[in-house]
Amino acid sequence: MLAKKFALGFGIAIIFPVMVHYGVSTFVPSPKWQERYSGDYYQNYNKATPEEKAKLEEEKKQREADWTAKEKRFQLFLFLVAVPLGIAAILIGSLAAIQAVGTGLMFGGIFLLLDGYCNYWSELADSMRFLSLLLAFIVLLYIGYKKIAK
Repeated sequence: MLAKKFALGFGIAIIFPVMVHYGVSTFVPSPKWQERYSGDYYQNYNKATPEEKAKLEEEKKQREADWTAKEKRFQLFLFLVAVPLGIAAILIGSLAAIQAVGTGLMFGGIFLLLDGYCNYWSELADSMRFLSLLLAFIVLLYIGYKKIAK
């Protein structure tokens, strides 16, 4: 029975953050690598005249700028969804009557927080990093003292 509880908790902990990640990706698609680089760019560049090379370089810069803008948009939306849902999952997990479900939700929430932070960390201001991490830390401490210590 312990193995089944472990499997259930582990499954929830892994599936939940992946599901949220791809849920966000469904509504705000992350750019694909192929959008950033053309597969034959270097072959075309090596064969090009100086004027064509300049045009190819300009197209490459534009593709990279577009890709970067799409990537930042996706990362922002992922952060805005993952962090609140991760904190909510931790709270709900601490209240769950079924231990394996609660544990899975808590770990899933922590993994989801990591997904949101890791994707958007470089864009966050230090004050937002601190405040959001402080909130997550306070939630974890609250659960530790009020829910688990009993």
